[in-house]
Amino acid sequence: MTVLKALMAPSDGAVVDGFRDIDLYELPAVCTAEVTGIHLADDVDQEYLLEQRALLDSFVTRGGRIVINGHVQRRFLAGLTTWRTLDFRNPRDLTLTRVTEHPVWAGIDPKSLLYNTGRPGPVPFEELQRIGVAGFYGRGWYADLPEGARVVHTIGPTRAPIDYDYPLGAGRVLVHGGNDLLQFAGAARGTARLRTQLVRWLEGHDD
Repeated sequence: MTVLKALMAPSDGAVVDGFRDIDLYELPAVCTAEVTGIHLADDVDQEYLLEQRALLDSFVTRGGRIVINGHVQRRFLAGLTTWRTLDFRNPRDLTLTRVTEHPVWAGIDPKSLLYNTGRPGPVPFEELQRIGVAGFYGRGWYADLPEGARVVHTIGPTRAPIDYDYPLGAGRVLVHGGNDLLQFAGAARGTARLRTQLVRWLEGHDD
């Protein structure tokens, strides 16, 4: 089993923490039969991905899994919808609510994803509320979700969907409407398991 992490940068193809890093433009050449999952970073070239829609649709429908980070503006995969910015004024408007349990976020408190701070090491949530900056996890949402979609997290008091997944053929698609999920996997947050669980999901172990 191979899990690819596609970036907008040259790569030597090294395997790090369960991911094989690749340059996005290498995707057609390296998306071979042993690949079970693809992780798309939040800054990838969506125009190029739109050109690769047939490849991506085929990969997922035959049983592959894909994680899409960031703000989708091009529907480069069947079932995708486009990202919308959220009207927010304070941290309460960015609060995450878990709607459905999902193996990628198993055992992770949504509150641990809300704030960023420059202080090293673990910081109590009450202190994060005082000194932290909210909104790095996401500041937007998705509407018009595809058939069979399940919302994982909503954002703000309007409960707008920010994380969702859906079936596509024999595979699954997971969409996160914010910065790269791997940025939020860390011991200081108590979320180090997020990386391991993400890899496991991309390998096809959990639904």
